[in-house]
Amino acid sequence: MRTLRGRVVRGTRLGRRLGFATANLKVSPGARPPRGVWRVKVSGTTLGERPAVCNVGVRPTLGGRRLVVEVHIPGFRGDLYGRTLKIGFLCRIRSERKFSSLAALKARIRLDVACLTRGPR
Repeated sequence: MRTLRGRVVRGTRLGRRLGFATANLKVSPGARPPRGVWRVKVSGTTLGERPAVCNVGVRPTLGGRRLVVEVHIPGFRGDLYGRTLKIGFLCRIRSERKFSSLAALKARIRLDVACLTRGPR
């Protein structure tokens, strides 16, 4: 299983506004995380080990150009800023793609999160 470590930093808070808050990770410049949307296992000191969904990409729906690593941990409520998280990539859910609207993106994220219990579609 491929793994990645990163420190949680502040993002744009769009995930929170869409109802899917994310922990945005700052990873080392030499890290080459696999791009796409992934089913992952995330762990950290105050978190334990939990299933999560991770997006690695440029967020094309938002016109992004910089690679970001963001993790949504269903059911987690708390502050992870400054903490180091370890991400274990389990299986790819899908490729990153540009959606026609934020509503369409939100609907797809809902399906991605459902993959944690049903498996990829």
